[in-house]
Amino acid sequence: MRQLFIYPLFFLGCLLTYAQDVSLIPTVDTLQKLDIQWFKENRSKNNGEVYLKDSTKIKLIWQPDFYREDIRKKNSPYKLMKFYDKEIGIYQGGGIYFYSCRIGNWKDYDINNELINNQNYDQDYPFTYTQVIDKIKKDYHVDLEKEYGKRQFIDVVRGWNKDDPYDYPKYMVSYSLDNESLKNYLPDPRVKEAPESYNYGYNPPQRFIFINGRSGKIEFDITTDKYYAAQEYYRNKIQREKVNENSPSKLPNY
Repeated sequence: MRQLFIYPLFFLGCLLTYAQDVSLIPTVDTLQKLDIQWFKENRSKNNGEVYLKDSTKIKLIWQPDFYREDIRKKNSPYKLMKFYDKEIGIYQGGGIYFYSCRIGNWKDYDINNELINNQNYDQDYPFTYTQVIDKIKKDYHVDLEKEYGKRQFIDVVRGWNKDDPYDYPKYMVSYSLDNESLKNYLPDPRVKEAPESYNYGYNPPQRFIFINGRSGKIEFDITTDKYYAAQEYYRNKIQREKVNENSPSKLPNY
């Protein structure tokens, strides 16, 4: 539950800020066809992983309706996902992930390279993921771009349940503690045990930072080893605050 192209050369220019290291972001030529024979030969080797000379990793994935490539440069939190049709290897679309977030425009093309769908995954987030990078680096001294793969766990998730009147666009940044922070770690008493069905073994203590995707305000900051319970506490906290804001007499007793 860790959590979810219009020119030939797809590029994330519209998303760039001074914080972003564009050298970490893969690009794609939408006119380039997939060599299906090469794909089939390499899909059965090395768990479907191919490494280029610059250490870029290409993960080859065989799916029912298309072929897929997941491309990640060395030590990069950005992953490019590309889809190709199975008949002649025509590029059919894709987009970029930043950790667990789909970012920017994800586009679908037909076999004539005509754009048929364009979904902007940033449209509900006026406070952009690049601003999140800046904020976490400035306030917490953690570089989300440079520390990928250097911690036991690090992730960025964003989402918004539009059917929940108490919810809003938000980011959750989480990362495991370094050795120095672990020495002083004490479980946060606000977070209780998660439901038994959520217990999948030991989780290392992590810092969870919830950021408002509209304003950039840090709504909640907690360090705990209870991954799911931290999220549940956050949801209840937001609900309490909104109910209290609208009708103090109806504040639920959590």
